[in-house]
Amino acid sequence: MWIPQYHGGWAMVVVPPIVGVVEGGLRWAHIPLYALWFIGYFFFYCATVWLRSHCKARYAAPVKAYGAVVLGLGLISLVCTPFLWRWALLFAPLVAVAALAAWKREERSLASGLDTVAAASLMVPVMYDVSTDGAAGLSATGHVWALAALFFGYFAGTVFYVKTNIRERGSNPYLFASIAWHTVWTAAVIALAMHDAIGWWHTVVWTLMAARAVAVPLYGRIRTPLPVRAIGVGEILTSIAFIVTLF
Repeated sequence: MWIPQYHGGWAMVVVPPIVGVVEGGLRWAHIPLYALWFIGYFFFYCATVWLRSHCKARYAAPVKAYGAVVLGLGLISLVCTPFLWRWALLFAPLVAVAALAAWKREERSLASGLDTVAAASLMVPVMYDVSTDGAAGLSATGHVWALAALFFGYFAGTVFYVKTNIRERGSNPYLFASIAWHTVWTAAVIALAMHDAIGWWHTVVWTLMAARAVAVPLYGRIRTPLPVRAIGVGEILTSIAFIVTLF
């Protein structure tokens, strides 16, 4: 109850903020902000469980404990980097959507998954903004926003892919949506590579992901579906390839 059980969420929590730091350069103000984001994930998970139960007392303890830590780290971050208030305008509706989904017990819905992915992807320009001491603002740079978009495309594609192999296995609409999503993003990445905005090895990863979006679900229909563990291991390897070829 205290430790997040969304194993696929760890990459979203850890990687995008680090990429933002790499792009802009490390500042000491990144430390409390990264801690806020990391502990905030624990708070988010526990709050989701609590809201899903419609606020039952037995789920409240971790919410209170993590909430106190998040509040403290949030105040420290705002003192160090007061310009972060402007990012609250983007995160507030995402938090509201997540809370509503948890209350309605729809936290594993497609909309909720995409909402979480959007929040994680935004951490790239947020961390970059801190690197510039607030000079970048919401505009950042085209390259930084392109990286955020690539993370959104990748993690959202993961949501589609996992659903077509587990919860929505056998669903043609989800399969078509997953294939379309991966195809469009693969084409976009190839276009970026043609303009030297991204490396060609990254396009190889996207091409393989697009092929996987077709082959693995169909294989599961024709023969035996892949075990959840195998899908999880595949996601870990794909995440590593995605990150390594991003630079």
